[in-house]
Amino acid sequence: MKASPRQQRLLLDLQSLDTSIARLKKRRTQLPQHAELKAMQGEQTAAKDVFMGVQREVDTQNTEIERLESDIEVVRQRIRRDNELSAVSSSPKEAQALQSELETLGRRQSDLEDRQFELMEANEQTQVLYEAATAALVGVDGRRAVVLTALAEAEAEIDAELAGAVRDRAGLAAELQRDLLEHYETLRARIGIGAARLRGRISEASNMELAPGELNGILATAPDELAYCPQSGAILVRIPEDE
Repeated sequence: MKASPRQQRLLLDLQSLDTSIARLKKRRTQLPQHAELKAMQGEQTAAKDVFMGVQREVDTQNTEIERLESDIEVVRQRIRRDNELSAVSSSPKEAQALQSELETLGRRQSDLEDRQFELMEANEQTQVLYEAATAALVGVDGRRAVVLTALAEAEAEIDAELAGAVRDRAGLAAELQRDLLEHYETLRARIGIGAARLRGRISEASNMELAPGELNGILATAPDELAYCPQSGAILVRIPEDE
């Protein structure tokens, strides 16, 4: 394929931009914040599991305390009613039955209140655990938020560089002849590099010294004919040593 020396040199600029774009994309995926977030994931999951477990326990205890309070109030109402009936009753048999029921209700009230007291004590201890679990989760979330902010800032900085490089590449690609650009893209897609400089006897595409016969063959190629690296197959752009 024919291409003027200027067009061939533009390929080196294009390859440089493509290399920069690839490095920026790789750097974006390898930002240290990604590793930090991954390391924090287990800690956050553990903190959230503890928090959810304690929260469920608090909710269960509160529900049970409320139920007991309701049961105690029902017993208290029954006791008040029986006391009122006993006060106006003229029947010894009825009075005896009411007294027996009052004793049963009294024991029931005492049992319920004892259970309620035990639950309230346990609830106080669970509330301490809940506050500690909440603080731990908030702490992890706070540190994670700091890392996320740092990650977003680092990504934004890289994205700005990347956008500039992509714009520059588009402008440079527009200066290349279509068939040369397509040929370059095909090579880059296949071998990872489209064009490189021949520096002395070294092919920068393979970073290897060319054999005398290979070098002489390339140097004998017409300036407007493309030459290729024998090892990699990339286009070799010949530029005088003093440039």
